[in-house]
Amino acid sequence: MLDNNILKHINKLQQKKYRKEYEEFLIEGVKGVEEILRSDFNVSSVVIEGDRRESFKDIIDLCDRKGVDIEYCGRKDIDKIKDTETFPGVMAIADQEDYSLDDVLGSSIICLDGVKDPGNLGTIIRTADWFGISSLVLSEDCVDVYNPKVVRSSMGSLFRVKIFQSNDLSNTINNLKDKHKYAIVGLCMEGDLIKKIDGAKKTVYVFGSESHGIREEVEKILNKKYTIAGKGQAESLNVAISVGIVLNNIS
Repeated sequence: MLDNNILKHINKLQQKKYRKEYEEFLIEGVKGVEEILRSDFNVSSVVIEGDRRESFKDIIDLCDRKGVDIEYCGRKDIDKIKDTETFPGVMAIADQEDYSLDDVLGSSIICLDGVKDPGNLGTIIRTADWFGISSLVLSEDCVDVYNPKVVRSSMGSLFRVKIFQSNDLSNTINNLKDKHKYAIVGLCMEGDLIKKIDGAKKTVYVFGSESHGIREEVEKILNKKYTIAGKGQAESLNVAISVGIVLNNIS
């Protein structure tokens, strides 16, 4: 059985306001827990289903090597702590990373404007990691990076990609353009065909939400606009798919 204080803490971390207050988040599942234990993130504790501890020897060894506390839960605890329909038997509690704009400077940056779907954000993080892009900038109204669905769908890539959450996206983009000399490229419904994109270093690739696109004040800052041409009747292309197409074209 888990201590009641731990149960309450885990339940709180399933809510954004408490994740922000405690600057912690949850990671559920073997892949995510193994990845964060191998990363530079600070893991405060790992919770393992006691009856299945033999299945998690590798995770237990990683915890021992890093000095991470292990808590064992019983079957009665599972319904109180799980975020998915079927609990995968292991969960971790870790500290959030607070990256500044300076932390994400260097090469190309993916910028997301108003992306609110956690599955899309997690997929974009994973896709960026696949193509070797390690820097993201998010607008102030994007979904919480540490939303459990974002964490799960990133499949561990969240722990390798630096993400800066802007408080004022247009100001951040102007800063990147004027002070740090980045080219600002936007993916829009109208623009040059994506096959013409050159993939130059020090470029910010801006993607808006499927419903609203790139906000007007950011669109005015763009150096260049590109579009992904379609042949069917769909109104728009999923933003995570759009990111994948663009990164494939510039890689």
